[in-house]
Amino acid sequence: MLRQFLHIIRWPNLAMIGVVQGIIYYMLMDTATSILKGIDFLVLSFITMLIAGGGYIINDYYDHQIDAVNKPKKWIAGNVWSLQTVFKSYMIVGIVGGLLSVYLAIKLSLLPFLAIYPVAVGALWMYSYALKCKPLIGNIWVALFCAGVILVIALPDWLTGNDSAIEIHLFYYAAFAFLATWYREIIKDIEDIEGDRRMGCKTFVVRFGVRSGKFLALVIVALLVFAVYYWIGIQTKPSMEVALNILQGFIVTSMAFVWWAKDKTYFYIASLLIKVVMLLGTIVLLLL
Repeated sequence: MLRQFLHIIRWPNLAMIGVVQGIIYYMLMDTATSILKGIDFLVLSFITMLIAGGGYIINDYYDHQIDAVNKPKKWIAGNVWSLQTVFKSYMIVGIVGGLLSVYLAIKLSLLPFLAIYPVAVGALWMYSYALKCKPLIGNIWVALFCAGVILVIALPDWLTGNDSAIEIHLFYYAAFAFLATWYREIIKDIEDIEGDRRMGCKTFVVRFGVRSGKFLALVIVALLVFAVYYWIGIQTKPSMEVALNILQGFIVTSMAFVWWAKDKTYFYIASLLIKVVMLLGTIVLLLL
């Protein structure tokens, strides 16, 4: 039971969220002046992981038929677990996260901050229920959430006007995360086109074709390279400039695999490379 639960909430992804938020908090925030102190940050990070975990659960709940085609060896909802058990798990995760959100909002004296929780949970539910199979909006929805994972760390200080505690690099990194995630979502849609088409999921790639998907990926990559270029422009450390230039090299290489792809292997490599890009994009923050 525990093994299946950890799998359905994608625990490695949740652990990565915790690591990324930890790096952001200690490298891109002035912890001495931030209103978000150590224990408060840990609670906020755990809430974020619960939101993401709940999002993965409800996504599997609604995608159980598609996953039976696309992920026959990793299919839990409606297979290993009944759909009722999956939904109960979703509710428990949501309630725990909601209680912690109330606690944190009261502790920080930031009741407006409390509104973020139902908005985030509702957004992920809406994505799984109605938006995932919509051209563009579904991909952008996920990318916005990933950027939100970064920006939420700075939100308490921003809401209280304590902008001096926030490093400008945080916003560049959020833009990078948004574009990199959007790009990866397009690649994923190309990989999953068979199952999506069979289940009537009208993603951008299903509706307009693989070639159009490649063109869209190219546009996003151009924006991503442009964003990293501007990020390089504000650097004061040579090591950071070198790291970001290497990052651009990986981005362009991944796009080459997408553009000249002949089968799923190419898209798999491209997807792997963009994961490396996202990981390196986080690691370079340690050079600041």
